[in-house]
Parts: sequence; structure tokens; C-alpha cells
Amino acid sequence: MTSELAGGFSCPPALGTLLQFAERGEVFSGDAYAWRCRLFGVARQQDVPVAPFAALGDGLAPGSSYWLCADPVHLQLHRDSFVMGSVAEAMDTEHAAAFIESLNQHFADDGMSFVAPHAGRWYLKLAQRPAISTTPLHEVIGRNIHHLLPAGNDALVWHRRLNEIQMLLHGHPVNIDLEQQGRMPFNSLWLWGGGVLPEPAGGGSLAVMADDAFTRGLSLAMGGKAHPLPFSTEDWLAAGLEGQSTLIVVDHLQAASLQEAPEKWGEALRRQERHWFSPLLQGLREGKIGRLELHLAGMHSVRTYHLTRQSLLKFWRRPRQLGAYLG
Repeated sequence: MTSELAGGFSCPPALGTLLQFAERGEVFSGDAYAWRCRLFGVARQQDVPVAPFAALGDGLAPGSSYWLCADPVHLQLHRDSFVMGSVAEAMDTEHAAAFIESLNQHFADDGMSFVAPHAGRWYLKLAQRPAISTTPLHEVIGRNIHHLLPAGNDALVWHRRLNEIQMLLHGHPVNIDLEQQGRMPFNSLWLWGGGVLPEPAGGGSLAVMADDAFTRGLSLAMGGKAHPLPFSTEDWLAAGLEGQSTLIVVDHLQAASLQEAPEKWGEALRRQERHWFSPLLQGLREGKIGRLELHLAGMHSVRTYHLTRQSLLKFWRRPRQLGAYLG
């Protein structure tokens, strides 16, 4: 669960009850990507290495190459600066393929290879490890990108390459077509989450249920198995995995956050209340779930809350606003 939009929303009843009676645990300093890396024993590289794991989760073979997430985005010009606008929903597969073909033709001599296994998730594979560090996409939305561009010894090289990418995309036939249709053009890429895939480690006892490519890739790289995200708590219980430790990543709020869409964020929260939090609370009350941990991710921290059936007996606890639980 993650969003800086939470302060404008009331805590839905079931989630509010779970958090009201839960014991507050660790406050992790870092975002949800860094938290999951630590959970799987993955060290930070120049960045938190999101790209190689996400590429693996999307069915690619990262090998020993250096990878960056290369998300197509829309930059808005505000006077004398560019501000990262909302990230549009995934484009058509045909449009993505046309963009990728043009990018690969343009940068063929620079050891750069763009790949789009999913229309809305692109990656950049590099022949050489760059001397840069990057800023995660979710930290850039709505902000001036000037001080958030790649930093490090190779920063100027990559600033020039980003300028080339923007010029290439600006006049691209796909963007011209999108603008004529009244749709948002994709006028830049945001490069972030770089790294190489580390040596595989032994699998643990943690079961993983997730749809996001990064978590799937983490589990696969560490010798585990990633199950698809169930539709609801009832479907998870029906899968018969409740007897073992299970990491369930429900990331619908993340997508709404990246689109800067409060109404979609609220809709996603209500959907999670209906399909996840309400039946989780019921499962605790009925003893179907022995122990539950909720990990609420903000932009720079992840807060853990844990509870059991007995926790629900602490009638003296008082409810709080959703933003207070997120810190």
C-alpha cells in the first residue's frame, strides 16, 4: 500500500480496524523497492536494482548486463523548467514497438538496446555499466526534474542522451498521431533503478503472490516461485497457502499514484477494502488467519503493523486517520 495521496482520504472501516488494533512494528527508511530488496537479501548497487529483477519478472533474460527501467513519460514545460507530469496508462503495443524500433536504430552504435516486453514497461540494456545514480519514478511525479536527473561521473553523457531521446520522441509519427487523437504524447523516458542481476541465492520458505514484475523477478532470482496475485483474500485462502509465510503485494494504489489521479486512488482503496481488508479482518476473527502483517509504504518509508486474533480484544485502542498510519 503506497501513496502520498492518503492524507486526503479517511481510513476505510476494515482497514481502520486492522490498523487500530495492530501493534506498530519497524519503520524502514526507504521506499517499497528497497524494503523488498532487503527482505530478499539483495544489496543496493548504484541504485536499488529494480530493473534487472523487473526484467526477469517480465520474462527477459538479464544475464550479466546492466539494466535500467526506461519508463515512457510525459514532461510538461513550466516556464523555464520541465515538470514530470502524470504517467499515462500503457500505450498500444503497436505504438510501443514503433518507439522501440526508432530508439534502437538511433542508439545502435552506443551499446544501448531498448526492450518493451510490456507496452507500458520498457527497459534499457547497456553493454557497459554507467557511472550514474538515478531517482525512482515515483519520487519525480509533479516535480521539476532538473535536480533529479542522473548524477555521477557520467551524468553529462546521460543528460545529452536524454535530450536526444526527447528530440527523437517529440517529432515521432506515433506522437503526432496521439496528439491528433487528443491523447497524451510520450515525450521522454525516465531512466531509473539500474543494476545487474546478482548471483542466485537459495530459496526460502516465503511464498510470493504478486503481479508486479519486480517482486516476481526477486522471487525467481532468489530460487523461489512467484504465484499470480489472487483476486481477493478468499481466493488466497482457497489456494491453500495460508499455512506458510506469504508475501502478498497488492499494488493497485501505486498505479493511481503515478497517474496523479486522486479519484482513481480512492477507487482502488475502496476496491482493496472490499476484496482484501474486509475478508482479512473476518479471517482473523474466525481464526482462519493466525498472524497478519501489514506493510504500508510511503515515498520514503515503509511502516509495519502486525496483529493476531487476540489483538482484536484490545478495545481501548482508538482509531486514527489513514495518513497517521502512513506517517
